[in-house]
Amino acid sequence: MRSRPFRALMAASAAAVLTAALAVSQSAAAGVPQAHDPSNHPTPMTRLGTNTNTLYSLRWDEIGPDKRSYRQLITQLRGALALPKSYRYTNLSQLLGQSDHTALSGPVGCPEAKRSHGALGGPYPVRSDYWICLNTVDSTTNRWFPQGVSGTWDANANGVVDGERAFAFGWYRRASATNRTPIASRVTFLDEQAPMGSFAHRYQHVLLALPRYGKNGVTFESVPTHAGGFVWYHQYLLVADDGPRHDFNGILVFDLHNLIDLALSPRTDLTSPQAATRPFGLYKGRFYSKGYRFILPLRGIWRPSVGPLTTPQKCRAGDLHYPPCYTYAGLDRSTSPPSFLTGEWCTSSACGKGRVARFPLLPDSTPCTRGCLRTSGGTARPTEVFGQPVRYAQGGVSWKGTYQFTTSHGGAAGRFVTRPGSTAVARHYAGTGVQDLYWNRATSTPMLWSVTEFPGVGRRLLYGVRP
Repeated sequence: MRSRPFRALMAASAAAVLTAALAVSQSAAAGVPQAHDPSNHPTPMTRLGTNTNTLYSLRWDEIGPDKRSYRQLITQLRGALALPKSYRYTNLSQLLGQSDHTALSGPVGCPEAKRSHGALGGPYPVRSDYWICLNTVDSTTNRWFPQGVSGTWDANANGVVDGERAFAFGWYRRASATNRTPIASRVTFLDEQAPMGSFAHRYQHVLLALPRYGKNGVTFESVPTHAGGFVWYHQYLLVADDGPRHDFNGILVFDLHNLIDLALSPRTDLTSPQAATRPFGLYKGRFYSKGYRFILPLRGIWRPSVGPLTTPQKCRAGDLHYPPCYTYAGLDRSTSPPSFLTGEWCTSSACGKGRVARFPLLPDSTPCTRGCLRTSGGTARPTEVFGQPVRYAQGGVSWKGTYQFTTSHGGAAGRFVTRPGSTAVARHYAGTGVQDLYWNRATSTPMLWSVTEFPGVGRRLLYGVRP
């Protein structure tokens, strides 16, 4: 049996805590240092007009760059890999059972997080009720940076998938230590529960793969997305992308029932000396993945409905004449049915404070495809779009009408709490390099989790707070 080390910390009523936070007036909140960034003055959320709702409308596209459907390419890829006929996919329990990474949690497992150099330490009082630090290799790499975060409490109402409770968080790989252009992305599944008496959490990386047809047949390559926002709903990962490759702008959908274990393929080389240097995919009759045992192929993309699908549209955050940018993503399970949120990262000079939109999803009880967005006439439309209260937004979620936003800009990081129509915006410090947000509903009081991106032992971690 596994312990649930952060559950005992979650006793207060979420509604009462949020109401108390929102009771703080702007003038009273000003007595608290302004989340490290005095230039980020919050303003009330404002509902935007119908033109913005039209710009946010999405259409499904499952045709790859080579004019073949991703469904067809995935089927062909499985055949090319010569996977066993009885093998369908690797589920979460099997994936964690094969994990080869360990994270350490709390003040005993990771005291560095609360020290002066840590993401939760320093001169500012960052509230944190629990945290999990990644291993040294993943904490210190300056090529891979974590961004979006979700988990099984998003995926299912009971918080369990394949008998497990886990986080899922995304990373993008930079072209170089100094070039931030995304050239690859991956998702990490981390066990929420440590064994009784232990502070160790197992985790496993999975490469996000783009199936395509090459000159020698079906193959795959990396997905060059920023992976800024993650929502896990039903069997799908919905990944928000606003990267420079605008042909991916929108919501990328990955079906976890397509997760492939390359160790089962006799045509894959995972271990030879040259395996780490070969390009992704098929090369001289063998498949290579730079050592990643597991891959998850792209199933399709929800693209902005402005213009033809054959001409992907460049996004412009905050611009009412262009499709929005999809920086982060969050799930609200307090609505019926659950709803999907996505918003923009904006600077003061480029686009004001950006927008946040809400899309209805299909209910838990309804079998669904294409990531479960509710559609009308083949188009997914938002039910509401608001102007964000702060700029530099890295994450945003809502619960029972209250919105939480994380902001990060350089070394400044904050968490802001408000409701549409309210002039009150409560401000809190956040972990340095804070990113996306995820509600973990392990008890009646949800815990708000995020991930921090900056490299360093005690600096790159997941942490949870009772709002």
